[in-house]
Amino acid sequence: MAELVWINLEEGLGRMRGNETLYKKLLNIFLSSPEFDALEEALNADDTRRAVDVAHGIKGMTGNLSLTALFEGSTKLMNELRAGLADPATVAAYRDILKKTREEVKAYLSR
Repeated sequence: MAELVWINLEEGLGRMRGNETLYKKLLNIFLSSPEFDALEEALNADDTRRAVDVAHGIKGMTGNLSLTALFEGSTKLMNELRAGLADPATVAAYRDILKKTREEVKAYLSR
């Protein structure tokens, strides 16, 4: 498998005390999480309060799984939303990172 870019595997497995089965189970839950659709719905509806809450949940989930770039992207988005307005470039970057992270997680799980 190619080098992982979007998953910090060493850190993620460390958080699971080396239990790769548990880590993969949690990554599967990540892939099916309704939080991502909920964030898109909140952003599309200009529901900033809901978007902040959902982005905060995504930040926590991705931090715990050591999906570092997505953690950082969701944190930046959450902070901008809290300040009152998310830069469209930040939203676009978050979406791109999410797509790439999901692709890499799927590839990792299929190996």
